[in-house]
Amino acid sequence: MRKRPTTRSALRLRRVMGGLVVGGLLLSLAAIAPAGADQLSDKRAEAAAVADRLEQLDARMMEINSQYERANYELHVAEQNVAEARARAERTAAELEQRRIELRRFAIAAYQAGNDSPEIDAMLTSDATTGVQKRSYLKSLSGSRQDHIDALNAARTRASEDAASLAGAEAAASAHASEIDQARRAQQAAVADQRSLASKVQGELATLVAAETARRAAEARAADAGGGGRPNTPSGIGDNTGLVENPNLPPPPPGHGASGAVAAALTRVGSPYVWGAAGPTTFDCSGLVVWAYAQVGINLPHYSGAQYLATTRISAAQLQPGDLVFYGPGGSEHVAIYIGGNQLVQASHGIAVTNFRGWWKEPFGYGRVAG
Repeated sequence: MRKRPTTRSALRLRRVMGGLVVGGLLLSLAAIAPAGADQLSDKRAEAAAVADRLEQLDARMMEINSQYERANYELHVAEQNVAEARARAERTAAELEQRRIELRRFAIAAYQAGNDSPEIDAMLTSDATTGVQKRSYLKSLSGSRQDHIDALNAARTRASEDAASLAGAEAAASAHASEIDQARRAQQAAVADQRSLASKVQGELATLVAAETARRAAEARAADAGGGGRPNTPSGIGDNTGLVENPNLPPPPPGHGASGAVAAALTRVGSPYVWGAAGPTTFDCSGLVVWAYAQVGINLPHYSGAQYLATTRISAAQLQPGDLVFYGPGGSEHVAIYIGGNQLVQASHGIAVTNFRGWWKEPFGYGRVAG
């Protein structure tokens, strides 16, 4: 029967074996560390490049969306103008027909004037006593009525010409909107492809970060088991590089006017961006402004360029919460709501709070909503 080792011998054996295991583990970790770090660094660089490209595509998408929004706004105005012109032409035509009926009746009455028609006598004053006077007076009235009919004919012609001209403008506006819509759809496809690529690369990066974090955790445990100190984790390992954090600002207290609009807009942070939407669950940039101010009883047009014209010009130094910040010529490309503290709430990829300075590009101007 073999003799069991003494307790002291067993402890000595464990230390030797433990040292061998830890040493082997550290050697294996050291061997794979450079390759893992390089791979992680390369993947981070790839993720950054993909994100930069996505940002460029998104910026262009916002420009095209603004152009499409403007084109549809102009098309809507053109359609209204055509409808109004056609209505004027129809009203003039109806009045013209009524005047012609009256003139025909008057002509019949004038024909009967030679027979001392009681109807004509009633139409004339007591001073027009002779047949010659009656016929002269009736001729004068007939000429006046014909002049009025001629004027109505001219007005109807002008109204019809206006309607035709405006219909041409409407057709051009419709074609322009259709052309921009095609560009918008193509850009949407490009953004979707790039967003899919970004998601794929982010997933790969997250996997590498998790693997590197696990490797270093194992290294730390091995070092602790061997009596060594815990190595410092390099900056950037195990962080959320490439992941965007949603800002979580406390909304201002409910109120009226600008403060109420800010509070309303902040309740929609995290909602998705959908072109042409104005709430309550999806929005585009000007749609968020429309919805937020509608909550406090203020109506604004659903186009950033029209909102620029509907607001009072102010300087950057005069900005207060609720004021609007416009981008692009005439505010035609984008609009956001200033919430104070050098921050904006706006709809681009989704409803989010962003820094005012350094976001996208320099603002075109600033506007204050009346009321």
